[in-house]
Amino acid sequence: MRQLLTLYLVVLAAIPLAAQDHYSPERALSSEELLLKRNPSTRAITQPGQRYLVLDASPVIGPFRRYRYFSGDDIRFRLRKDRKKYNESIHTVSDSTFSIVVINEAARRMNYVPIDFTQVRKIKASHRIPWVTEGAFLFPIAGLLYSAADFLNPGIDNQRFTTDVRSLAVGGGLIATGVLCYKLSFPSYRINNRNRLKVLQTY
Repeated sequence: MRQLLTLYLVVLAAIPLAAQDHYSPERALSSEELLLKRNPSTRAITQPGQRYLVLDASPVIGPFRRYRYFSGDDIRFRLRKDRKKYNESIHTVSDSTFSIVVINEAARRMNYVPIDFTQVRKIKASHRIPWVTEGAFLFPIAGLLYSAADFLNPGIDNQRFTTDVRSLAVGGGLIATGVLCYKLSFPSYRINNRNRLKVLQTY
């Protein structure tokens, strides 16, 4: 028993030493590596001085957020001149424009369309929040399943295909919670004095 207690104390004493991480300048991450660690994707930053698109969002309610879009990233936006929803890949970024790749199926070729910052009316961003983002899809499904189960299964009146206000309130509440989670995870920002598009460079 004493040997087991001694072994247990030795293991407890060794855990902080094994978990301690010493700073090493050789292991320090660059600014590009920090960006990729925070928001991993398949994009590749090849060299310093690469331009990328930035959306600085300052909503009326909520904290300031900065969204970064590199060449090859998908961007969802609307223009001021039409109501179409665009979901395209960024090809290049210049000082005041970014170009998107539009595939012409009839001509079997890719067209590169420049978009001026002043033409953009709204951008739909993506901000992953643990549990909340998952709830944007799970809560509506749960609400539909709950309402369907109450409608199909016999209740206290022993009859099928009936429901009551309380069941509808629970199902509707779950769906409404899912919609709220979706708005928090995928906010839309109107480009104005508070929400600005700009260009930065890697270094």
